[in-house]
Amino acid sequence: NTLVSVGMIRNKDDFRRAFAAATVHDFFNLIAVAILLPLEVATGFLQRISGWLADALTGVGGVDTDSVDVVGAATAPLKELVGFLTEPLGVPWGGVITIVVGVALILVSITFIGKVLKVLMVGQAKKVLHAAIGRGPLSGIASGTVVTAIVQSSSTATSLMIPLAGSGTFSLRQVYPFTIGSNIGTTATALLAALGLSGVDASVGLQVALVHLLFNVTAMVLIFGIPFLRTIPIKGATWLANRSAENKFFAALWVLGVFVVVPGLLILVTTIF
Repeated sequence: NTLVSVGMIRNKDDFRRAFAAATVHDFFNLIAVAILLPLEVATGFLQRISGWLADALTGVGGVDTDSVDVVGAATAPLKELVGFLTEPLGVPWGGVITIVVGVALILVSITFIGKVLKVLMVGQAKKVLHAAIGRGPLSGIASGTVVTAIVQSSSTATSLMIPLAGSGTFSLRQVYPFTIGSNIGTTATALLAALGLSGVDASVGLQVALVHLLFNVTAMVLIFGIPFLRTIPIKGATWLANRSAENKFFAALWVLGVFVVVPGLLILVTTIF
């Protein structure tokens, strides 16, 4: 959504509004990580709660360590074919080729599903977006959750509102709750995938999906629920948008810094230490 807002860079006022609407999502998520990561390291509350829920839900909705592996049975012929074709390559190249083919099939499948969902659902998502935003923060959060679950992509959902924010149809304060809801709605994908798991690792897979959900719900309750924290993303996004509208260098610096440089440095630090 930040990149989508850059597409409106020719008109200063539209760009200012669009960039603020996009980066309020960034600020919210950065604050969430800054608060919840140290808290999780110190207490492990997300790990404990998600583990308890995963154990309680195992055997419900298809997550069953003793159930028939429907997905495994459906994909067995293709798996056997790939194994037959790569077996002559021996170790390790046969395994490497199998992994590459598997990852490629996953990417192709996700891309195909995403395109189909966008064709089928984006129009309906736009209707929900127009109907719900502007009716209060709870409505905004709920609509963000629903729209994102419909299109199965927080990027698509948040990008839908950028042109509306840039044109002035919705204000930054109206868009802000929607972005929080999109954080929650995007966890639906992992939860759906986890509900199709079976075998000994089913509970672990479900726990991973639940951690994602719990993290975003906790961030919503904590940041949006505490008045002085709630306004920080709005103030930060407004300040950055004003600077970026006057000097495009700030926008470039933000995108490269937040999405490339900072993650790269963190990976480097964790690799060294």
